[in-house]
Amino acid sequence: MNLMNKIKLILDSYIWNAIEKKLFKVFSSQQKKPELNNNGVLIQCVEDYYYYSLFGQIIADIRATEEIQVEQYIVRNFSVGNYTGVKIFIKRKLLENHWSDKRWTALYGAYCNKVAYSNEQGLGFFNDCKLFFRARKIAKSIESKEELIALKIDNLLIGDLIYDTYLRFKAAPTVDLDDFYVSIVIWKALRNVKIAQQYFSTNSPKLLLQSYSTYIQHGVTARVALEFGVDVYTFGNNQLAVKKLNKDDYSHAPLTSLYKEIFDTFPNKAEKRLEAAKGLENRLSGSVDRATSYMKESAYKVLENNVPKLHGSVVIFLHDFYDSPHIYKSMIFSDFLEWVEFTIGELEKNDVEYYLKPHPNQLPESQLIVKGLCEKHEKIKLLSPKITNKQLVSAGIKLGITVYGTVAHELVYLGVPIITCGDNPHSSYDFCFEAKNKKQYIKMLKEIDTLLFSNIEQVKKEIESFYYMHNLNITKEEQLLLEDMEKLRNTCNVLGENLNPGNFESTLNSIKNNLKYKQFIEHITG
Repeated sequence: MNLMNKIKLILDSYIWNAIEKKLFKVFSSQQKKPELNNNGVLIQCVEDYYYYSLFGQIIADIRATEEIQVEQYIVRNFSVGNYTGVKIFIKRKLLENHWSDKRWTALYGAYCNKVAYSNEQGLGFFNDCKLFFRARKIAKSIESKEELIALKIDNLLIGDLIYDTYLRFKAAPTVDLDDFYVSIVIWKALRNVKIAQQYFSTNSPKLLLQSYSTYIQHGVTARVALEFGVDVYTFGNNQLAVKKLNKDDYSHAPLTSLYKEIFDTFPNKAEKRLEAAKGLENRLSGSVDRATSYMKESAYKVLENNVPKLHGSVVIFLHDFYDSPHIYKSMIFSDFLEWVEFTIGELEKNDVEYYLKPHPNQLPESQLIVKGLCEKHEKIKLLSPKITNKQLVSAGIKLGITVYGTVAHELVYLGVPIITCGDNPHSSYDFCFEAKNKKQYIKMLKEIDTLLFSNIEQVKKEIESFYYMHNLNITKEEQLLLEDMEKLRNTCNVLGENLNPGNFESTLNSIKNNLKYKQFIEHITG
């Protein structure tokens, strides 16, 4: 990157571009911002055009029925790799800091009255130092990764958020408890808790609108808000247009534990399973549906024809090592690296032939971890991530292993058993061999020849039930709303200097006029 491009990159962090000027005009012209004391809504200042636009439309429609004051909080806490070297640290500080925050808070100012707080504002020198020493004390006292994951502050669970934040922003596949960075993450988590507690103890918003609820940037505010009785809504999963969180379910991921119980109450179950079977066949034929829309390409699109003979082999389906592993209620292992290394060790101990299949959507950093695994374990055989699971079945795969991937129900539907590790979206069903603890997992890996289906047709019915609940159990209006939201997301992802306000606003109007969306607005304003 030449000097001029570097200068432009820095300036872009502080100065609105043409798109942002047009977006500001769209949302500032829609509504008035009354100065009130009711603190009606708190939203994230997410540095993302999609959430900016979605939240802006929601606020405009709330204000069409009642006068509210809207406040925003600044999410920024970390940058990926910020503490991996002086050069990167300086670069990140130039691009992301208090002054660059003002570019986004000013943009959100089109419909927000003021900034409520920033995760990075601190609590004053003395209090920040006090919290830092407390964080160091906590970090030094933690003797295991499990203890870190279970860490609570003021009876608020934040250890899982700390653990996942370390993985993502340290850009490390596992936590090193002796790493000073652990203290930094704990310190910032403590500050986030205190800052959020101070805000909610003196303000009473009735709503909090968020993108996600993972990592300390998102998760701490959501959990503190719930403790103060605030209604928290997230918009970051592909199965639901919006999800309301609660103290027992504070993940933005869909709640799946009651899938089987709910499906069993439905009339016309055979028709619903038939609808699901069609959806499954479409996915297995290479189509991308709503649940897999995060994928760059379908995992079943044939891109590789060089498939080895796998007769009798086990395939470990890897996850992205830097993804948030604690999105579900429980996990046998602390992270994906611990899981795969333990699994490899057990399979080699049992003299089982196995392959690794990298996640097709993994970050580039994960490729380095896979390379390191291959160098460490001579018996590893690596599959191309472009090979489809149907190709693996045709090649003779005997068993699959995942923590909680969608491959679980897909592979079983193709007739191959799979082991999962801990709570996952399929847990209310019995078609996966789900290990609930390490002892069970060891036993399953030792007795893979016994992991068979007694009635494959019944198993397929269960998978169709799951697929229906996970992908199809929504009204036509909600399906249309999800499609419109995806259209808005795609539009925002490719915004260029030639933003057409007419086309952009037509997508927003389509969302606004959707019946499910109207019901949501009526619910939160009622």
